[in-house]
Amino acid sequence: MSVTVASFKSYFDRGQFDYGVNVPQVRDKDIEGAMAEAGNVFNLQLYPPAQPQIADEALTYLTAHYLSVNLDAFGDGGQTRMLQESRGADGLSESLVIPEWMNAGEFSFYSTTYYGQHFLILSKPYLDGAVFTAHGRTRP
Repeated sequence: MSVTVASFKSYFDRGQFDYGVNVPQVRDKDIEGAMAEAGNVFNLQLYPPAQPQIADEALTYLTAHYLSVNLDAFGDGGQTRMLQESRGADGLSESLVIPEWMNAGEFSFYSTTYYGQHFLILSKPYLDGAVFTAHGRTRP
């Protein structure tokens, strides 16, 4: 895989993250830590070997997810964030819908950020198993 701090910064170069050394800016060390966390749960074997760019993009988004979670934890003093399903004020309301498969089980952690959701969308085709039937029968 070819995901590095430099490639991460190049991929997210439109202001998604503010890079620098002063709080709340993102340091290279913060990205490296998020890359290490992402590497602990990332399974390269899920992605087609003929298309390594898919795995690189998925790992980049997973790194961004962990970086975002870490920055939120720092900014919120370690408070957890729950998924928002609706809110309203002055006659306006908003509901956020996250697909059920993203909210279920082990995927729910990744659905808490845009980056985690993007990682899941990139990975979903490789997470679903294929079921095939074969013609035949068993012996009595």
